[in-house]
Amino acid sequence: MRVLAFVVTLAAGILSAAPWTLRSFFYPKPAGLPPVVAKSMEELLPRLQAALEKRAPEVVKLLQPGLTTEEIAGLEGRGGFKLSPDLRALYRWRNGMLAHGNAGLLPGRRFLPLGEVVRERTLIAGQVAAQDWYHRLMFSIFAGHRRSWVTIIDDGSGDGYFYDPERTEAAGAFFYNMSETRDYLWFPSLRNFLAGATECYETGAIKPAKSGGELEEDYVRTRKILERFGLSREPTP
Repeated sequence: MRVLAFVVTLAAGILSAAPWTLRSFFYPKPAGLPPVVAKSMEELLPRLQAALEKRAPEVVKLLQPGLTTEEIAGLEGRGGFKLSPDLRALYRWRNGMLAHGNAGLLPGRRFLPLGEVVRERTLIAGQVAAQDWYHRLMFSIFAGHRRSWVTIIDDGSGDGYFYDPERTEAAGAFFYNMSETRDYLWFPSLRNFLAGATECYETGAIKPAKSGGELEEDYVRTRKILERFGLSREPTP
C-alpha cells in the first residue's frame, strides 16, 4: 500500500508540476513556418484530382463522393470538434477512401471518411474511460496531448496526418506525426500540404508500383518536396 501511495503521489506531482513541460516534449509548437500557399482550395483540389487521374488512377477509384455542408456539420457535432474551412472543403470534395485496396492518398496512408474518424474518436475515448486509474494516468502522461487530434490520413498504426482544432493554422494545426520517433512535419495550412502532395505525384516522386495496385515512393524526394511547404522536426534517434 505504501508503494501504491508513493506511485500515486509521484505521478500526481509530475502532472501538477509540469503538465505543459510534458506536453511540449511530446507535442512541441513549431517556429518559423513557411508562407501559406496563395492558391485556394478551389484551385488546388482540381489540380490534385488531375494529378491522381494521370499518375495514380487506382487511388481515384477508392475515393468516395463528398459530403454536404449539413452532413459535415452533423459529424462535427457528433465528434465534438470543428474542422477548418479548408478541411470542410476537402470533405465536400471527397469523403475519404474505401477501406479495401492497397493504394492510399499517400503510400501506405489512407484518407479517412469523416464518419469513421468520429467513430474511432468515440471508441478510443470509451476505451480510455474504461481503464483503471493507473492506465488512465499513463495515457494522460504519454498520450494526453493527442486527445484533441483529429486523424485525417492514417497509416493503420496510429501515425499519419492530423488536425488539431485547439491550435490555429499559424501554429501548425495540420501536421504529420510519427509518435515513436516524435517526428513532426507541420504545415501552416492544409493548402500547403495539398500543394506538396500534388507536386509529389506530378514529379513522379510518388507513382504506381510496376507490379500494379500499390504506390511506390521515393521517400527522400517526397520529404524534400513536403518540407518546402512545411516545417520539419527530424526524428529522434
